[in-house]
Amino acid sequence: MTGGTTDDGAGSAGRAGRRQGAPRGRTEQANALASFVLEVTDGVTLRELAERYHVGKTMWGEYRSGQKLVPLDLLERLVADRTPDEATRVSRTRTARRLHAAAVDAAAVDAAAGPPEPAPEPSAPGTVPSPPTDTPPPRRRHRLAVGLTVTAAVAVVALLLLVALLPSGSEDISAGGKLPSGGASQDGSPPVRAAPLTGTGVFAIGPDGDGVLQWDGPGAGDWTRIGDTAKRLWAGPAGLFATGVRGDGLFAYGGSPGRWHQVGEPGADFAISGTRVYRLAPDRGSVHVWDGRGTSWTWVGGPASRLYGGGPGLFATNPKDGRIFKYAGRPGEWEFVGTAGADFALTDRHLYGLTPDRAMVTRWLAPETRDADEKWTWAAGPAGALFAGAAGLFSTDPTGTRLRHYAKNAWHDIGPAGAEVRVAGREVFVLTDDRTSVRRWDPRTDTWTRVGGPAGTLAVTVPRAGL
Repeated sequence: MTGGTTDDGAGSAGRAGRRQGAPRGRTEQANALASFVLEVTDGVTLRELAERYHVGKTMWGEYRSGQKLVPLDLLERLVADRTPDEATRVSRTRTARRLHAAAVDAAAVDAAAGPPEPAPEPSAPGTVPSPPTDTPPPRRRHRLAVGLTVTAAVAVVALLLLVALLPSGSEDISAGGKLPSGGASQDGSPPVRAAPLTGTGVFAIGPDGDGVLQWDGPGAGDWTRIGDTAKRLWAGPAGLFATGVRGDGLFAYGGSPGRWHQVGEPGADFAISGTRVYRLAPDRGSVHVWDGRGTSWTWVGGPASRLYGGGPGLFATNPKDGRIFKYAGRPGEWEFVGTAGADFALTDRHLYGLTPDRAMVTRWLAPETRDADEKWTWAAGPAGALFAGAAGLFSTDPTGTRLRHYAKNAWHDIGPAGAEVRVAGREVFVLTDDRTSVRRWDPRTDTWTRVGGPAGTLAVTVPRAGL
């Protein structure tokens, strides 16, 4: 870079061999932890730390200055990587845990004492980027990472008029496709809509596809049969949808038992984001959005391998290289988000990614930041698979047998993982390994309760009254 800065763009704090200034944490304990991090990372640049741990340079600057507390999982991994001698590593790990616990406790006391001091100027090294303004920043080369760290600059890719001219065989989700015509249902009946969901928002298919059931709620212990048969379920603000009701097409629940209407053809995958339902074509060659009535669907993108829907929007992975993109709201317009990951999951606010080696979980920062170098940040340590919803982020442990809840920047074991995990508004539902029991975890009491079973599969969402 030019202009007299270091390669990190972070001043002397990012250049090996030059000491960072005194810690600037809000407590003595935060400063002690920052000094320890500085000691462990002595001689390592912010750029090198960002590339090794997939945490942005700005964040590393704040960890080393004491302005933010480094997550314990990341701190322990840092100590392990930077301390080859086993005896020293054991001692350093004890010290790291002690300093981290003291800093967390002091931060809690400090927060209770009153509001924080004004933040440093946004232009100072190691501070949080300034809030977005109405004027978009100039585009520049940036690094996005979920797994491998890459240098890229990818914007919203095409307008509909241009996309329509591209060949349908392209392997980019933004390329190719035709806009299907819409209209009445295939049997000539008037167009139908999905019914808004009421009740618990917890649904199951019986063993061998026999029956679609809705849980009646805590204390009831019963399930109401709302359909005769199905293969898979999807539930969300857009309604309840199923395949295998009558044939392989997609059917919408009409709001009363036995009332189902076909709204689409078969698909390789479906996803719900808000009031929108998305379909991946059987050959995975195109993505479509339901127009909300009848069997009318609109083309919105080209080839994809999987769809992810939730509060932050619709995301899809590229079938060629696994990169993940976000749908920008208009046909053919997709924004590059990050490189390939072993898994992704959406809460009501955030997208999380699991690195290909499953060694760490990172969180997508956009649109929280416009700093092109700070699109992903460390969230938690190793995981087997990710699950998320309005109740937060959950994962299995690396063995796949235990279920953990993500809270206070760390994983907390809550019980067996089971065959399926579904995250609702405030609670989590698990179908046991033998599929004979459906169990509910209540975070308010940290207890599990059997609510039904057996079942073949589950689907949950946040109902109108919340759950």
